[in-house]
Amino acid sequence: MSLLKLIESSHSSKPTKENTVARIQGREEFVNRFPIESLADMTVEQYASIHSKDTFIYWLERKNILAGIGGGNSSKFGIYHAKDGKYYKGYRNKKTLLEGDTLQVEFQKLKDQILTAIRTAKEGKLQEIPTGGLLWDMVLLKILNMYVPNCFFNIYSRAVLVPLAEDLVLDSKMNLRDTSVILINAGILKVLREQDPFLNWDTVAIGTFLWNQYGVEEKRSYWLNGYTYGGDNTQLHTFLEKGVIGTNYLDFDLSDSLGLDTRDLDKQIESKALENKEKKALQSFLRMRQGDYVALKAAYAKKGASILRICAIGIISEDPATGYEYDLQLGHTLPVEWLDTDVMEYEGLGYMRDTVVAVKKEEVISKIFGKYLEEQRQDGDCRPDSDYDKETLSLIRPFGERNQILYGPPGTGKTYHLVDKSLQILDPERYEELYELNNRKMMKDAFRQYINKGQLIFTTFHPSYAYEDFIEGLKSDGRGGFEPTDGVFKRATIEALFLGLPMVDDFKNPEWTYEKKKDRVMEALQSSMTYDFRHAERVVVVIDEFNRGNVSKIFGELITLLESDKRLNEDNEIMVTLPYSRDRFVLPPNLYIVGTMNTADRSIALLDTALRRRFAFLEMMPTPALLVNTLDELQLDVLLHTLNQRIEVLYDREHTIGHAFFIGIQSVEELVEVFQNKVIPLLQEYFYEDWEKIGLVLGGIGKSEQDHYIVYQKTRSISSLFKSAASTGHFQEVEYLMKKSILVEELRTIYE
Repeated sequence: MSLLKLIESSHSSKPTKENTVARIQGREEFVNRFPIESLADMTVEQYASIHSKDTFIYWLERKNILAGIGGGNSSKFGIYHAKDGKYYKGYRNKKTLLEGDTLQVEFQKLKDQILTAIRTAKEGKLQEIPTGGLLWDMVLLKILNMYVPNCFFNIYSRAVLVPLAEDLVLDSKMNLRDTSVILINAGILKVLREQDPFLNWDTVAIGTFLWNQYGVEEKRSYWLNGYTYGGDNTQLHTFLEKGVIGTNYLDFDLSDSLGLDTRDLDKQIESKALENKEKKALQSFLRMRQGDYVALKAAYAKKGASILRICAIGIISEDPATGYEYDLQLGHTLPVEWLDTDVMEYEGLGYMRDTVVAVKKEEVISKIFGKYLEEQRQDGDCRPDSDYDKETLSLIRPFGERNQILYGPPGTGKTYHLVDKSLQILDPERYEELYELNNRKMMKDAFRQYINKGQLIFTTFHPSYAYEDFIEGLKSDGRGGFEPTDGVFKRATIEALFLGLPMVDDFKNPEWTYEKKKDRVMEALQSSMTYDFRHAERVVVVIDEFNRGNVSKIFGELITLLESDKRLNEDNEIMVTLPYSRDRFVLPPNLYIVGTMNTADRSIALLDTALRRRFAFLEMMPTPALLVNTLDELQLDVLLHTLNQRIEVLYDREHTIGHAFFIGIQSVEELVEVFQNKVIPLLQEYFYEDWEKIGLVLGGIGKSEQDHYIVYQKTRSISSLFKSAASTGHFQEVEYLMKKSILVEELRTIYE
């Protein structure tokens, strides 16, 4: 598009104040939060800590201010905080650990680059802005746009800026290939400022206008990549450690061929002696692009069910043209920034057995990658704003899976996250607001409000819980007879169906009793009335201790209705007649089930296979990183990590100890109380009074009470205890005891 056409378009396409005011306010909030005079004293924790949503990096990338800087990897910020709790610079082979004085020196260099760039830009000496330092130019450009808004506009992507600069004939004044995006952005703004239509436009309006003309939203793709190279040759840990994915088909370095177009590259691959599935895998692998999501997977059959196991999810950091490397061990590799290494299993998806799979079905994308789809919206390729359809967003958020189980060992925050998950389903915007405020009390208050409104129903399964309690049963009518009585789940379903009816009256009117709502719902089901759930409020049934009940008997024939495609208005909708009341019954799409399972009570593997296939299982394991620096005298995170490693060896990972037991501890005395009242009783339960194993978990067994161990042994004289007449050969002379007063040294002995 020529300059003339841009000028013509500006007369009819100038962004309104409504389009720009939010971005301008966002910039002002950023500068108020991080005033320029405070940058010199900013700490590396304030800059990059992953444990806070109030850091410089978080505001810069995640707050969706001005425009996005998505893509690439964490090294674009110069110094970054990794999940292992350490700070680094560089990426992959150039990744360097920074700590101590080295960290402080490198961070000072980074701050100097930022401050010098801002000062130089304010002085109008744009050619002297320091580029090529620790920060990527794209990131530095956004920082400059924050603090020197009159010199730059809000587009930071080279892919957008270079074509725009070429249309403005800037390639005659600078080498666009080698010139920093900072100077390209400033050069474009200078040219436009010389034209009448743009003289009085603010830079946010200019950026928004140009994005509408040049911005192309590239659709991300979603991939599954196998991590076994035949048999049991797993590369999972290598992939995670090196930050790559790979495939070892075709023992040949393709670096020199990646400049070919797709058709010629495919021909070269096909010319090699490979099986068709190997050719397909390698061709698919090389079609991955920067910003695509990828999951490491394995597919297998288990008790007749097809299982897809996801072991990690990440985002491709570079296109094959620049990121491809041939590794003698791994074969063809691409760089990945790993986002999540939690293990998830999905029944019914094990058919995706190919080494590399492009995921196309929306329901599968939502199931596997759902929690990152919102981030995709926020971090789109430098979009100044998002016109993303809110209704569509509500369908693909993490709660896109209607039946979910949070499972894990005791103390991993399942009930804590139950509140979050429920609010996220019921009111996503309110949840995001409270999440940003980090106000737990307000979160719980909102949770209770939905309970009072009848949109959040809480129940607990136990061994005597039955179908009659959950769905419906017969109870005495007080006159010698019996009448059908609705259970917890049926009442919740009626509530959800009622919210999907096209209502003339105000459905929130207190005169709408449950019986009246039920009558209206039954009438609608009998007459096949059309339901509309697009704007219907949601209902959540929360089931605590899910695995303590006989789930198959509790759900009965309704287990079939739990499948997403069997719900009302879905393609394979199924409606049943209930046995006692003879009511017609169907599950609506606005009804969600969220349950919790304590794996120490019963393993997930023992659940009914058909039931497991209808639920998404979200594993919640101990997170020792949440305990970093919470207690001066002891390293609580190391202590918990050590305890759980030993439990895994001596028992299994389903009986580890959760971090929630230690949250909020502020003194050694409180920690001792937690050990005496919670941790040690759990260990006694797990190991059935096997004090040798309990002692091993707690760091060792003392030979006497004076040793710094929580468990110690004491020798007793069996013969004197029972006298010489007693037969005492099978009694132990050693007894194991636990100290009543635990000292800090004995707690430290657990991990040192």
